Amino acid sequence: MKKRIENYYGRLLRKFLKFVNPIKKLFIDTDCEVHVFNNYHAVELLKKHGYKQEYRFFTRYLKDIDKGSIWADQDFKSITHFYNPHMKRGLFGHNNSLDLTMDYYNIALRLWEIGKKNDSMFYLGACVHIIQDLTISQHVKIRLLNGHRQYENYVKYTHDLVKEYVATKAPILLKSPEAYVEYNAMQALRIEGWVKKIPNIKHQFYHKTLYTLPLAQRTTAGCLLLFIQDNFKKQ
Repeated sequence: MKKRIENYYGRLLRKFLKFVNPIKKLFIDTDCEVHVFNNYHAVELLKKHGYKQEYRFFTRYLKDIDKGSIWADQDFKSITHFYNPHMKRGLFGHNNSLDLTMDYYNIALRLWEIGKKNDSMFYLGACVHIIQDLTISQHVKIRLLNGHRQYENYVKYTHDLVKEYVATKAPILLKSPEAYVEYNAMQALRIEGWVKKIPNIKHQFYHKTLYTLPLAQRTTAGCLLLFIQDNFKKQ
């Protein structure tokens, strides 16, 4: 019974979002410039830490990766970009980030295997978009409001102004896309715990972003390396 109610709620919300989507496009910019910023610096991080071949490879496909990252947020797809690592679920009535990340990653692997390289990189871009989203506590606590838009706007307008927002430490190497989702989700909760005691909201946002953007770039770089590794296993 509970599952049926959840499915009904999910369908109802999706119908509502489909109705308001044309209106939303008039007011909310979904060009995902912060994700594009993270993708660029994730690839640069590969070069910085000696992954020269991988750097050249992903530089060649960076536009396709960016296209996938932008697409991942269009038409309210972000309604599925939630995952709580303790409850093992996303937004009520919807798919969650863990399942969706794996779906996109596996599609990317299959497309690469059959020679559709640009399409493969497109879906890899969608995959890392979600991994990046999970560095933000609102995506983990599954709270649609709770200052999320305010923080999102702060990052949008400051991401390329603070040099400390660019990762310098090595890519984070994990064994699966699921591991990146779980890792970032847990880190997001820890980061929120560290910064929530800061009384000034702008200072809180600044310190939060000092952790979240480099984390997004390091885990994206790690996931890119994982993709190369998983493709090598299939050969």
